[in-house]
Amino acid sequence: MAMIQKRGSSYSIRVSCGYDAHGKQVLRSMTWKPDPKLSPKQIEKELNRQAVIFEETCKQGYQGTAEKFEPFCEDWFENYAKPNLRNTTYERLLQLRKRVYKAIGHMRMDKITAR
Repeated sequence: MAMIQKRGSSYSIRVSCGYDAHGKQVLRSMTWKPDPKLSPKQIEKELNRQAVIFEETCKQGYQGTAEKFEPFCEDWFENYAKPNLRNTTYERLLQLRKRVYKAIGHMRMDKITAR
């Protein structure tokens, strides 16, 4: 269920996307600013529509994100690396995976960033 809060001339829409690995609730938010030409009834109707759309978008984005890095990599090795990379490159990556799995193999894919 989306939480809607009026903030001056705009509205803040917050949606819960479940809980992370530490039991902390994951919240996403967006700001929606209504067209000044709309009546209060139209604003309320459009605000509810925007909240439903945002909630659906958040839920769709978080459906497959619970996958851990290690199973994802194993699938990548099997389906992409083996047929597409040179043998020497593939073998070297296989050697490095134990080290990488110790560091980030337990992490969820949505929690890993380039940094």
